[in-house]
Amino acid sequence: MKFEEPYFKSLNYTDYLDRKDKYLKSAQELRDLLKSFNLINKKTSIMDYGCAVGFLMEGFHSLGYKKIYGYDISKWATREAKNKGLKILKKIEPRFFNIMICLDVLEHMTDRQIEEVFENYKSDILIVRIPCSIDGKEFALEVSKHDKTHVNCKTKLEWAKLLSSLGYHTILPLNLLTIYDTPGVKCALCLKPNSSYLSQ
Repeated sequence: MKFEEPYFKSLNYTDYLDRKDKYLKSAQELRDLLKSFNLINKKTSIMDYGCAVGFLMEGFHSLGYKKIYGYDISKWATREAKNKGLKILKKIEPRFFNIMICLDVLEHMTDRQIEEVFENYKSDILIVRIPCSIDGKEFALEVSKHDKTHVNCKTKLEWAKLLSSLGYHTILPLNLLTIYDTPGVKCALCLKPNSSYLSQ
């Protein structure tokens, strides 16, 4: 299935475009959290992988951050983001970002596709939100079960193992107002053990 306009507007959402304010708030909450750990400053580069139309990117821009990049496989969504002047990368190739954010995207990908992304996009800090399974058989949330583009169903432990294989061994649950860990959703701040941030 192509992730084009109907997907965002009607397939599994009332209308994704109505969520802008929530993503702007998420950017603020994530900035505050990262600042509390001294993990972000105005020179920090941020990749929003699976950026859709760029709401989260807009949020970070409004907070004064300039090195904000996005990537999404949806041609429709990236056109919308580019029309706002956002920096959308056309292809996945070796690059380093201080922070990489993956909200509601990894469940749409196979393990190998995820590995290919992280073989190219490197970061010391990773923030994830992933619908997950409790029993290892199906997604816990009904909305996640109904989305046919959700192809990777794992338990939280299984996701933790995959993230560890990608180099992220420090995984802290996130419980903010707009992004929070629940039995059916894994939300986490992940760090690499050799990250320069951990030695600050």
